[in-house]
Order: sequence, then C-alpha cells, then structure tokens
Amino acid sequence: MRFERCFRWVFAVIAAAILLAPRIAIAADATLKVTDKPAPKEVSENIRAAVQPKAIQLLNGDKPVLEIWPRTELPLKSKPASVIDNLSAIAETAMVGIFAVSEGGLRDYKDNEIPKGTYTARFGLQPQDGDHLGTAEFNYFLVLISAENDKELNGLNQFKPMVKASGKITSSGHPVVVSLRPAPSSESGAPKLTEPVSEHKAIRLKLPGNVSGGDKADVAFDLIYKGTGHIQ
Repeated sequence: MRFERCFRWVFAVIAAAILLAPRIAIAADATLKVTDKPAPKEVSENIRAAVQPKAIQLLNGDKPVLEIWPRTELPLKSKPASVIDNLSAIAETAMVGIFAVSEGGLRDYKDNEIPKGTYTARFGLQPQDGDHLGTAEFNYFLVLISAENDKELNGLNQFKPMVKASGKITSSGHPVVVSLRPAPSSESGAPKLTEPVSEHKAIRLKLPGNVSGGDKADVAFDLIYKGTGHIQ
C-alpha cells in the first residue's frame, strides 16, 4: 500500500508538470532576433510574395518558439488620425503576416495552446456583443489560420469566413486569436520586446502601410505573445 501511494504521488506530480509545461514554455528572458530567411513553403506562393524576406524570431534560449514574416506593406482604409487609432486604419481581414509556431511555444489570448504549425495572420476586430464584452482592453486581434486553409492573399475577405477558417484547428471552433495593442508609431527600435501592461509581454512591430490613393503611413503595435484576456 505504501508503494502504491508513493507511485500515485509520483504520477500526480509528473502529470501536473506535463499540464503546466505549455504555460511556462516561454522563459522570462526570451530574446528577439531578426534574420534573413524565406517564408515557409507551406504557405501559397502569392501570400509568400507579399511578406518581407526576413523572419522576426522570438527565442526561448536558442530555440525559436515563434517566427513572424511581416507583410511588406499593410493595406490601410485611411491614414491613421492618431497613434491610438493607427490599428483602426488596417483593413479588416487584411493579411498581416505569416506565423510559424513551435510545439508548446505559444498560447492565444483565450489561454489555449496554439498547435505547432504554419499560419497566415489576418487582422480582425473583436465582435462588439455580449459574448465578448470586457474580455480585452482593445478589440484588435490577429486571427491565425492554418496555411492549408488560406491560399489566396485576398481570398478570405469577410469576417465570418475568416473566423470559420481559423476555427478549423480548434475543438471548439473558436478562432485562434492574438491580441494587439496600439503603440507609439514615432518610437524607434522596433521590432523589440515590451511589457505594455501588467502580466503581458509583447513584440513591438512597426510596419509600413499604404492607403488606396497613394498615402503612406507607418503602423506600430504591440503583439501580445504572453498574457490572456478576461476569459468568459
């Protein structure tokens, strides 16, 4: 009996460690690196052609847990009126970049582990309804879609098909979402790691944007890689 109790205790400790491992996958001393690297071949050629030939790597030790290939130029609806409104200028469903996620390396804003894989990242606005009220300070998100379900640069150009395509990789059908926060567009040094609010860690990005008609504007934002919303 004593051996059996000991075995159960050891098993419980191991099980708990396995369950907790994904939550602590990214160390506090994570680093950022930009390297010349082509986008993954799992992504269709017309989408690969729209991103920069450099990967922004979030490293845990020497291992990339997240790689981002930002779009060369974001399509904007209008020139941002102010820094706080710069994300509002991005056209909804616009393809913002390509993500490569390692196993156990990243969780979304609902605190669900993002499966290992290659994704397109499209801009989305959180629905303003009772189901989402108060879950996030800002309603700007990236919706991650498995590369095999998003082949055309302008193919998923409506909200519902976009979130449906993202939900194909989750058991609940809920889209995989990564929170975005506005950041000072005039600030230099991006990309870099930031802590915009308590218990949130982010990658600050600054991407060039283009308004139909020729106007250009930089769009700066914090991409939350660690932290969750008020889960309902």
